[in-house]
Amino acid sequence: MLNRNEAERAAANFLAEASKTWGASSNVRIDHECCFTDQGQFIAPYNHVEFLDHGREEMQLGGNLPVAVDLSTGACRFITLAEADDFMARDLL
Repeated sequence: MLNRNEAERAAANFLAEASKTWGASSNVRIDHECCFTDQGQFIAPYNHVEFLDHGREEMQLGGNLPVAVDLSTGACRFITLAEADDFMARDLL
């Protein structure tokens, strides 16, 4: 079972690899303050570094799906739209 730090590191590594092909949007980072655990998964929202570090609202991403880390296996993926809807309905996102 991964602890929070291990899950956050796994999510950050997954995001860094996945975002390499995103062009200007590839300068992203996990938003540590918005991460949470739900049903055996660590959910890690992310945003553009310019928004996170400098508050540049024009750089804030919209519609991006957080990274989910399975706490038992360490497997990472982006959440689905249905999962995002569920998290939003429960005020988690």
